[in-house]
Amino acid sequence: MNNSLQNPSQVLKAKSQEAWSGCIEFSEPQDASISWHVYLLQGKIQYVSTTVGQQIRLNYLWQRFKLGSGCPELEKQKISEYTQLCQSLSNKQLTDKEIKKHLFSFIKEGLTHVLSIQKTSIKLIPTKRITKSIISFKLEQLELQEQIHAWKQIRSYFGSPFSRLYLEQKNALQFYKIWKNLYTYPELASLANEQRLSSFVSLFVAKSSLYELAIKARVNTYLLAKNLKQSIEENVVDLLPYNEEIASKLDKSITSQVNNQNKNTSNTYSKLPSKPASKSVDGTQTLIVCIDDSKTVQKQVKMTLEAAGYQVMSITEPTTALKQLSRQKPAVILMDINMPNINGYELCGVLRKSIKFKEVPIVMLTGRDGMIDRVRAKLAGATDYLTKPCDPNKLIALTKSLETLVVNAH
Repeated sequence: MNNSLQNPSQVLKAKSQEAWSGCIEFSEPQDASISWHVYLLQGKIQYVSTTVGQQIRLNYLWQRFKLGSGCPELEKQKISEYTQLCQSLSNKQLTDKEIKKHLFSFIKEGLTHVLSIQKTSIKLIPTKRITKSIISFKLEQLELQEQIHAWKQIRSYFGSPFSRLYLEQKNALQFYKIWKNLYTYPELASLANEQRLSSFVSLFVAKSSLYELAIKARVNTYLLAKNLKQSIEENVVDLLPYNEEIASKLDKSITSQVNNQNKNTSNTYSKLPSKPASKSVDGTQTLIVCIDDSKTVQKQVKMTLEAAGYQVMSITEPTTALKQLSRQKPAVILMDINMPNINGYELCGVLRKSIKFKEVPIVMLTGRDGMIDRVRAKLAGATDYLTKPCDPNKLIALTKSLETLVVNAH
């Protein structure tokens, strides 16, 4: 089961029935820098934590459940987050019943986010355990169906509460106008009464996570994420991974894989007989367009497809794609999903509204092999999907099949 794509709810139910003990790690499908840890003892849930960002989440929960001052500053030592949390709750001279109640609330909040994930990478860590727990309970005791359903809707356009939001200066006025209307909604009355709109807008320039924004705005994460839908879908605010350093390392890992793959395939390319240029229906060399801000990926795609006889046009600035494509007739468009300013889903949707590109095959490229990405790609109008780094043979085969499809259509 390790590293396979699974449904968290099904996995937890199975492990509960098996009376399994240990830690289950659930990766965030839209942010590889974050994973959730769910601890079980003989099938019963003990606690929910995360691989990074524990302090930020704890700060939010401490405020959310009105525990007053004294939120523990987690120390990076052998003492676990769970133990430090229990000690801090005990120091507040709470009764055992009150401590259990708060721990239960913390666990429910974490499990809501875990169980709202459709499918993700799962890792079982049987040796990672909480030896002394104050509470443990069966999954059926949660009664979280309503909250899980609500967060599943949020996940259609948002990531997790660790996702960071960034408002560029050029979009500040538009963001202000959107929230000027939202500030009249009864559900946001407490926010409107406590914080001026201009102050609220200024919170989004610091690239803070949803947890941090909710703390500063003194609202819960769901209410904030729900009302950010328009701003996110219209690209007024950008979504960023929680830990850009980890995300950067993942990009470097992909780059390394690409370079190794290129080394392994370069000899193959040199041994291939010189292939005649692939011709389009009007007799010119078949053009393949690759829209990706990564020069490494562009290099691999160009090397692969030019060896197969295609002409490749590289576009590294997605915002200029429409302008650069205006005089081109590509047989296939390859498009990265995660790009600055406008992501692949949005750009694909824009192209599909154009008469010129309505029928052009569009292949989405991504570093994650996730079911959610595949579904979103199809909904955006993509023809197919490839995981980066692209296998040269798969890239060539898919390009040829889509090219043939276009030719037959004409």
